[in-house]
Amino acid sequence: MRWTVVLTVLVSLVGCDLTPRGGGSPVSATVYTSPRRATWGEEVRVSIPWRAGSSLRLTLAGEVIAGVRAEGEGAGSAVIFRVPSNFWGGPQPLELTEGSNRASGSLTVLGEGVGTEALVIVRPGVTDDSLAQKLAGAGLRLVPTAKGDRSLPLGASGGPCAGRLAQVAALPGAPLALGALLERLESAAAGLVVDLDGILGIDPLTGYDTDPSPAPGTSPINARQAIRLNPVSNYTGAGTAIAIVDTGVASLTSLNLLPGTDFTDPDTPRPNLDEYGSGTGHGTAAAVLAADAAYGVAPAAGILPIKSCNKEGKCPLAAVIRGICYAVAFAEQNKNQKLVLNLSLGSDTPSEIVYIILKDVLMKRGVEGIPVVAAAGNQWAVRSSKSGVLHHFPASFGGNRGLSTSSDPARRMTLLKGLLSVGAVGQYSTGLRVSSFSGQGDFVDLVAPGERVLSLRPGNTEAQFTGTSFAAPIVSGAVAIIRQATALVPLTPEALESAFLANLTDPATPGELEEAQGRGLLDWTRGP
Repeated sequence: MRWTVVLTVLVSLVGCDLTPRGGGSPVSATVYTSPRRATWGEEVRVSIPWRAGSSLRLTLAGEVIAGVRAEGEGAGSAVIFRVPSNFWGGPQPLELTEGSNRASGSLTVLGEGVGTEALVIVRPGVTDDSLAQKLAGAGLRLVPTAKGDRSLPLGASGGPCAGRLAQVAALPGAPLALGALLERLESAAAGLVVDLDGILGIDPLTGYDTDPSPAPGTSPINARQAIRLNPVSNYTGAGTAIAIVDTGVASLTSLNLLPGTDFTDPDTPRPNLDEYGSGTGHGTAAAVLAADAAYGVAPAAGILPIKSCNKEGKCPLAAVIRGICYAVAFAEQNKNQKLVLNLSLGSDTPSEIVYIILKDVLMKRGVEGIPVVAAAGNQWAVRSSKSGVLHHFPASFGGNRGLSTSSDPARRMTLLKGLLSVGAVGQYSTGLRVSSFSGQGDFVDLVAPGERVLSLRPGNTEAQFTGTSFAAPIVSGAVAIIRQATALVPLTPEALESAFLANLTDPATPGELEEAQGRGLLDWTRGP
């Protein structure tokens, strides 16, 4: 399951010494590409402060890039190359070397599932007509919906979700590569787009991780038993709601369903129809693991079904954004019910729009903020099938060290406090171990059962589910309990994350490296 968005910036140089090199002193520079984010096959340009010769070497994530050419540019050179198609999406380190001269930076590759159009969030008070007029002057146009709307309200009263979502494309007959489109859009819409940290992006049907197969020799897992949940605890998640942005949640009697919504079929909204996997279900199984008395963690929590992914498991980015904002609006309108946001979806490329929305709800709303739980991804076992660093967003927005990327200082994406990134463990003959498919990296906070974990299909029959998608809602249920337990002295999402990881993980159980298990297995031995 994947989605992705991007933002471009003009090339710039930071910390460069441009004095004459008569004595042959080595040059060291930080550089930014133009566009800074580009899709496979797109041409990218980067300026270096020395005249390049025949021995210039350019690497992306350590891989030498072929077909590089250089042109004179002032006292230095402009280096041009095309993004190879065999790279993972996401921020990849870039380095140019020639003799003792060195320049380094970062290029965010747009990976699988990217489209050819863009999304913008328009500030309240800015009309579609005024935006369309500015875009037309730059060779761009607003793309209307099937009903003719040029923008759609996101429904919240504050933050980015108080704006409207609009789709932008190049004028007919004048196609643009994605990075170039975004660079032009940013320039044309200056002052009109909600631009706290940059929220322009593509509108793809996402690439997505199909549910992986469990490893041979593993055994089914009951999540409640694996995390040592106290069956007689007075805390059951009452007074909390868990928003499941997914494929829908079936109307099972064991779930306390709240009125949801459907962004995959607005003409016939069916948030309680989960058709994923020809009846296997995805959002339903996630909801059960979060809030079912027999299989889940917080049986008294409400489930807010938000259908943003179709029956094939594809989640259009616009539907994901609208789904998250629906949850934000729910939290604003239901102050007496604390909310947890579960995102069992992702992409190898960061969504700037999703980032800025999550930053708002996690870090700018204090105790009214919404904790976020995100799946760490299922592609670790195939990471060597492409070059570069494998990321998984939005999970990679969190963690203990943040994004592994160098960003323009004006648009730096720092790590998001309050977002819990969750990997998966399976039950092997030697005990619980991190699953081979589970995403790894400095963004992983903890792990939970996610390989052959028992849950329910939409038809109310038991089945085994595999993937970090099913580890995440177990943690979401646990966060709902903590929200209930701290209702009288509410915590910010950041404080909740810190307390959660310090007190409710067991680093010895999986016996894995920190990049695989984070702080360890979710362990309710010291839970309320």
